[in-house]
Amino acid sequence: MSRQTATPNLGKTTGPRLSLLAGASGIALCLVAGFSARAWAQDASQEEEIIVTAQKREQRLQDVPLSVQALGAETLDRQNVNDLEGSFALLPSVSTAPLGPGAGQVYMRGIVDGGDGNFSGASPSVAVYLDDQPVTSIGRVLNVYGADVSRIEALAGPQGTLYGGSSQAGTLRIITNQPRRGEFDYRLDAGASTTHDGSESGRLEGMLNIPLGERAALRLVGYAAREGGYIDNVPATQTFYSTVVNNAAFVEDDFNTSEVVGARAALGIDLNDNWSVTARVLHQRQTDSGVWDHDPEAVGDLQVRRFFPDTGEDEFTQAALTVNGTVGSVDLVYAASYLDRQVDFELDYSAYALSPTSYIPYYTCPSYDRTDPACGDPRIRFAGRSNYKTWTHELRFQTDPTKRVSMIGGLFYQDPEHDYDNQWHIPGIIAGRGVNSNPTGFITGAAADAYFITRQVRQDTERALFGELTFLATDTISITLGARAFETESTLKGIVGTVFSSSPRVDLATSQDGVVRKGSLSWQPNDDLLFYATYSEGFRPGGNNRRAGLTIPVTYQSDLLRNYEFGWKTTWADGRLVLNGAVFQMDWEDFQITRFDPAESLIGLTANAGDARIRGIETTIGWRPIERLSIDGGLSILNAELVTRYPRSLLLPERAPAGSELPFVPEFSGNINVRYDFTLGETDAYVQGGLRYRGESFNDIVVANRDIQDAYTILNLATGVERERYGVKLFVDNVTDERAELYRNAVDFDERITTNRPRTIGVALTVRR
Repeated sequence: MSRQTATPNLGKTTGPRLSLLAGASGIALCLVAGFSARAWAQDASQEEEIIVTAQKREQRLQDVPLSVQALGAETLDRQNVNDLEGSFALLPSVSTAPLGPGAGQVYMRGIVDGGDGNFSGASPSVAVYLDDQPVTSIGRVLNVYGADVSRIEALAGPQGTLYGGSSQAGTLRIITNQPRRGEFDYRLDAGASTTHDGSESGRLEGMLNIPLGERAALRLVGYAAREGGYIDNVPATQTFYSTVVNNAAFVEDDFNTSEVVGARAALGIDLNDNWSVTARVLHQRQTDSGVWDHDPEAVGDLQVRRFFPDTGEDEFTQAALTVNGTVGSVDLVYAASYLDRQVDFELDYSAYALSPTSYIPYYTCPSYDRTDPACGDPRIRFAGRSNYKTWTHELRFQTDPTKRVSMIGGLFYQDPEHDYDNQWHIPGIIAGRGVNSNPTGFITGAAADAYFITRQVRQDTERALFGELTFLATDTISITLGARAFETESTLKGIVGTVFSSSPRVDLATSQDGVVRKGSLSWQPNDDLLFYATYSEGFRPGGNNRRAGLTIPVTYQSDLLRNYEFGWKTTWADGRLVLNGAVFQMDWEDFQITRFDPAESLIGLTANAGDARIRGIETTIGWRPIERLSIDGGLSILNAELVTRYPRSLLLPERAPAGSELPFVPEFSGNINVRYDFTLGETDAYVQGGLRYRGESFNDIVVANRDIQDAYTILNLATGVERERYGVKLFVDNVTDERAELYRNAVDFDERITTNRPRTIGVALTVRR
């Protein structure tokens, strides 16, 4: 591979950034000077009681016999978390392989093979819920902006009985604030920040809760935010075969920017004393430019060389309806939602042309030989369009949980459709070799310079009957048995191929049914102690390959996760110390993995590859050692490895032997946050610091290909003042300007490294009723 020549970065102007920050700080100081309301009353000597709905009913966190971590609105605000992806750093059991905002994978408890993300491949192992509705999607997390969010719940371990397919390794739930009857309320949040050697960021959020008589309320939320860039696309030339090209038209400093705008409206109505209805609609549009990875080894710190624009737009609307009622002593809930999501993106894919295994010379060289001096420009532009449409319905009932025997159960139906059109373009393609020239006549409608196309519609329907029965054996011991009988159907229709494909049409279907189970024994001697032992199962549905490989069939089966867990929820020292945790072993059977292997096929295929085992411990702590001093943290220790070898095929050597570590699984990760509250006259004030550590991990499951992703530590600091209606915060994120290796790309023929935002200094303002 020839090397590119880059022009050194000559630096950037910092004046506008400092002016913006100084102006925002001046506004903050004026607000502080104008405070006249009395200080907030707070009891800093005890841990805050957190209410969660992890078991689909309201419970104290300390009463839930599950490994649950809840990030409340106050925690999210203190840690400057504005979206789902931002919360991952506060959840030690979560690991990621990010490519940019909303683009990447999320994993829990080490259940990761590194091969998912392909739209035609395996489903995610972690389900994402927005309130009561699943919004899980392959390859792209629905990155909901965090305005007016009540909390984010992370349910670690299989949640198959209550949450179904793709809740195999865990479930992430975004819980929004609901309309409050009889109460007028408002809130306004604004923030501005500047990033070292980058550009400015800013956000504005507003909420209005309006009572409509005694039985109804309307809650309105709006937001707009811009994340400034910090990656430079630097001048470069590249020799592709016999052609020399430059990227002068695309050179730009701080070119990785992201903007999001959105609004949410929720109407809550109490029909009578027993029945209520809540209707909600959320619309959000996110637009991105540039890339969030850099190439420090070949180009320079926070620098890349790109030869086509990188752009993206992710726009979605979700409508949801929830009906709550009571019949006799039984509570009923009907939850329905519809998600319509459109994702469009363009990427520079030129690095693939330099791969020795690529077939690009077929399209740019008259003689099909890359050494031919007549070869044309083989740069590649990858353009994708995806439309997700998902209907979800759930009807469930619940009996009185205080009775000796209680039950929760119901019916579930989900019908997600993913219509996508991915095209790879070579502007210098030789006439007659584009995909539209395929002699079969099946491939039509592609651009003239498209050499490969995947245009398909994928549906993964799930129907389920689920339930959990709890028996109070004594006043302190309870037994829970649960099961979910499911039926899944996966269809894949469309076309895939090139001008050389003999049978590009795909029309496949597969179905499967089964049962996943759960059993739990818990002992709660008092309100401060809870111990539980659980066996639970989780699954991902099977699916279809676009084609069969040499040894890979056209369909693949569901994979199963069996979890054995012992956990504890404990409160000590009159509520000043909370210690929760769990130890577990998870056996992952016939795990699915999607890989591109030219020895098997010219497209990515999915297979049930083997078995793995994950052993671990996870704990969280909340401690108030003295009045006004709070210490919170969590850690995860994991050992995740293959139990059986991962074969490349029946004919070729293995990819990874038994005992190989799974990718993206740090052996140790953790975080700790310390805050001290004090008073300045009549004003409450605080200082806080947060430290996050993530150990090293591999970036691929294939031993011959993988590299180590280095460990990293991030330090954040903040200080602020608060009064009844106002709050001002000054913060410094990534104080040491650490370059974290969030993801070292091993699959896209371009080994760039996704990194975090450099040191950022900012101010945040809050005004509320």
